Amino acid sequence: MGGIFAGVDAVVSEVRGKDDYVNSAVAGCAAGLVAGIRKRSIPAALGSCAFFATAMGTYDFSGGFEGKMHGMTRDQRDEYRAGLFASAEDLKK
Repeated sequence: MGGIFAGVDAVVSEVRGKDDYVNSAVAGCAAGLVAGIRKRSIPAALGSCAFFATAMGTYDFSGGFEGKMHGMTRDQRDEYRAGLFASAEDLKK
């Protein structure tokens, strides 16, 4: 399954011209399909596709082991955090 994931991730990255979480989601789905097909079950293949696509896409979207804030300065982290929540002025509108 790891080879399927890595191969599909590389191919999708080349075709799309981007290296983001969508590539990992598609590769996770392909790996899940292979796992389900090995069990000779279409429902298992579709369920594994959905599970692995969600898990790998979320993992990549969140920044993996390092997180999105890895390498940011203190000011950049504060600015990023401030953008995640609405301010009191925004709520009054």
